[in-house]
Amino acid sequence: MSKRKQPARAKPAPEPTTAQPRTPQPMPAEPAPAERPQSTAPDRTAYDPTTPDPTTPDPMTDEPTTPAEVDYDDHDLLGQADWVIGGEAARKARQQGLYAGYVLFLGALVYGLPIVQAVFRTSDASSLGDQLSSPEAIALLVASVAALLGAVVFAGRFRGPVVPPMPWIDLVLPVPLDRALALRRWWRYAAVGGLFIGALSGLTIGAGLAFAHLAGPVTIIVTTAVGTALGVLATRLWLWSQVRSWPGPDRGLSLLWRVPDALRELHAESLRAHSANTSTMAGSALTGNLRTARLALTRPIRHGRSARLRPGRPFGVLVRRDVLGLRRTPGAFLSGLGLTALGGAIVTWAFTQPAAPSIAATIGLLPLYLGFGAWAEGLRLQADNVGTPSLLGTSELTEAGAHVTVPTALTVLVLGGWVGVAAAIGSLPASAPLSLWLVLVLVVAGNVLAAFRGSPTFMLRPQMVIAWYAVPAFTVVLLGSLVAVLTKAGSYTWLSVVSWLVYAVLAWAVSKVRRLTYLHRA
Repeated sequence: MSKRKQPARAKPAPEPTTAQPRTPQPMPAEPAPAERPQSTAPDRTAYDPTTPDPTTPDPMTDEPTTPAEVDYDDHDLLGQADWVIGGEAARKARQQGLYAGYVLFLGALVYGLPIVQAVFRTSDASSLGDQLSSPEAIALLVASVAALLGAVVFAGRFRGPVVPPMPWIDLVLPVPLDRALALRRWWRYAAVGGLFIGALSGLTIGAGLAFAHLAGPVTIIVTTAVGTALGVLATRLWLWSQVRSWPGPDRGLSLLWRVPDALRELHAESLRAHSANTSTMAGSALTGNLRTARLALTRPIRHGRSARLRPGRPFGVLVRRDVLGLRRTPGAFLSGLGLTALGGAIVTWAFTQPAAPSIAATIGLLPLYLGFGAWAEGLRLQADNVGTPSLLGTSELTEAGAHVTVPTALTVLVLGGWVGVAAAIGSLPASAPLSLWLVLVLVVAGNVLAAFRGSPTFMLRPQMVIAWYAVPAFTVVLLGSLVAVLTKAGSYTWLSVVSWLVYAVLAWAVSKVRRLTYLHRA
């Protein structure tokens, strides 16, 4: 309840009474009243308010009225504002959230649980159980969870969990209401969503382990509880990162368990920036223009500002330019390192360990592909400025080759490190290096395809845009999974056929570079 001051009502005039006849009494002569100075105030018009000023005296009682405190219900005021701004769509938001949870649950039941079972059933149960309970596997699991939480903190700087619409920020937040109450609805959406996704993920993994006879039914309860706790922690870290995106007095880790205080620390300008980022990313995704989203989310350069690009031959200058770019954006370097290390570990384990399931390579290819892409910012910048004459006099293929040199070298170092670890702790099959080479070529070709995909030439519908985005990643995952299955089966004849398909994808990527360049120059 909020207390606000409201003018008190004027006292009613006394009721008229009937005059009684009295005997006239002689009255002393009264002095003549002094003349009042003529008022300079303008006459009252029809546009003047009818409510009297609470500080002016009442003409009936000649007593000034005092403001009175009246209680207002903040929930009622917020409900009225929600109806005026959101209308009927705001009331249906809860139903839409329940429907999205229902669809997600069906997806986990129909697709998630069979995939998890396939991961654990395609290999020997005892050997796989020993490997999953090894210290290396536990350390990899902890590193994966830490990388996931770090990604949540990184995303909270640009788009947090509490992002109300712009009219709500402009019209409701300036009102003297409790900000935690005004923003509570959006936080509840994010909190319930994080809890539900974490619990559903833990339930799916635990059920897969139980149905594959690698653990007992108690594992389902344990994994569900752990997933729920991780979902809650990730959501609160997301909110904490959003609070830290704007300077404020209270930005400590104690906000993780003081959610109302964290909501009160959210500044209106920060909420406007996050709302604008949301609109920019949604518009860029629907129109197929990722360059706009990258430019909107770019942070000012604060590292390596004193470093300068040394002159040299064109190819070497382009390579050093990419190295300098990674030095100035340590976030991109660290995110690429984490994703590549995670994906490289899973892929190397799938190719070097006989007990590893073949589908493990499918799971590891996606983070490996994304990690390479985090290091290939120079390649995307070339695609953004395609068609312009090169200042260094290089051709488009030479420039693209220079831009993939640094990420390829870093990926080779990561994969080579994991191969060395696999050789140190066990046997190394002769087919593993060849298969990893094909995976590396496939990852390079996929990132070149993604950078030079151009703009969509079809009618922009969400499903078609998503499919258009997923073509490079889907190609990498599909062919990489075939390489893993054929390597595990020892079918080297078919593996040679798939290797030609891999090199055909690389040739397709090279043709995309040439085609997009010539189209822009024409």
